[in-house]
Amino acid sequence: MSSTPASHSKLNEVSRGMRFLAAGLALLGVLSILLPRASGMTIGLVVGILLLIAGIARVTFAWIAKSLGSMFRRFTTGVLAILAGGMMILQPETDLDVITMVATVFFIADGVSQIAISLRLAPGTERTWVIISGTLSFLLGVLIWSQWPASGAGAIGTLIGAKLIMDAVAMVAVAATIQAVDKTRPS
Repeated sequence: MSSTPASHSKLNEVSRGMRFLAAGLALLGVLSILLPRASGMTIGLVVGILLLIAGIARVTFAWIAKSLGSMFRRFTTGVLAILAGGMMILQPETDLDVITMVATVFFIADGVSQIAISLRLAPGTERTWVIISGTLSFLLGVLIWSQWPASGAGAIGTLIGAKLIMDAVAMVAVAATIQAVDKTRPS
């Protein structure tokens, strides 16, 4: 299969896009570390808004259920989602403990997932950075878990910031590999 100038420009475009996204992730990571409580509360607010929207959708479409029991379940879970979302929007600070525990589970699962994915990559720099990112994600999850509940609200912003920065580093390494592969391909 021969490579065309179009495929070269496409790979360069992907590499540039990944670097741009990595810069954005790194900036968000730094802001999250500098303002940990604010970023933790922002996460709580976003989750609250999403729950509110999901609840409204469930209540709105509960009537299309095939049975009265199903309609009641959809309506009830929709109302519960609306209440939970509203509470998270109105009191985001009290919800940070729950969000911290959810983030703990996410960090552990994400770390395991990244390590598993990295083992499928060819040996090289990008594989190393993906393994490092996955390992740090896993360790951050374990660290939050071991410090619970003292880790609390401030930890969530700091740890998410560190995670975003590590993801950005891994993304830059993958982008550099894509660009290097593109340069070695015949025109």
